[in-house]
Amino acid sequence: MKRFLPVLMAILALSGVYSTVLAQNTGYYEKDTVRQQPRQTTIEIPEGEGRKPMAKPQSEVPLPLLDRLRLGGSFGLGFGTVTNINLSPMAGLNLTDKLVGGVGVTYMWLHSKRFNVNSNYYGGRTFLMYSLLPMVTLQAEYEGLNVEYFDSVDRRYVRKWIGSPLIGGAYTQPLGGPFTRGVHMTLLYNLRYQNQLNPFNGQNISPYSSPFVFRVTFL
Repeated sequence: MKRFLPVLMAILALSGVYSTVLAQNTGYYEKDTVRQQPRQTTIEIPEGEGRKPMAKPQSEVPLPLLDRLRLGGSFGLGFGTVTNINLSPMAGLNLTDKLVGGVGVTYMWLHSKRFNVNSNYYGGRTFLMYSLLPMVTLQAEYEGLNVEYFDSVDRRYVRKWIGSPLIGGAYTQPLGGPFTRGVHMTLLYNLRYQNQLNPFNGQNISPYSSPFVFRVTFL
């Protein structure tokens, strides 16, 4: 029995060494989760005596197109002697923080049994809106409309395109929407209203009743 004692002790010693080596190899092949985390390194360079700190370069990145886009429009309803429905969807883009440019399409329907009027007006417009103050917006616009008027010589209705340059301003209330940023109570003046006349009877053929145009616009 004594002759086997040294052999038994040698086997136990070798088993311990093998277990230690196996544990080390297993730990080496395990996934290193710490190394997968982003590391941030901050190096501070001390400023020398009499040395001015270096200014970091600043670059302005323009906002994405989707963040500068505005969608909305204006509408109007009138009932009475003359029924007037006015729809005008609009799309705009912030050219700067205060300047918005855009386009829109316009459709108007006028109906009156008393005056035997049933007319459709359609066209488009382009506009610029400048935010002078948080609640004051200046606006310039050019609107082209296809209108209908009566030819007293041929005794029939004819159509004609008229162009209207409009200027004015608006009282603006912010809405905070992603595309519709505010509501604008706008008053515009038509610079060509007095020249938009029926060549046969001299009456005005503009769908607006006066050179002053009032709109409520969401944009």
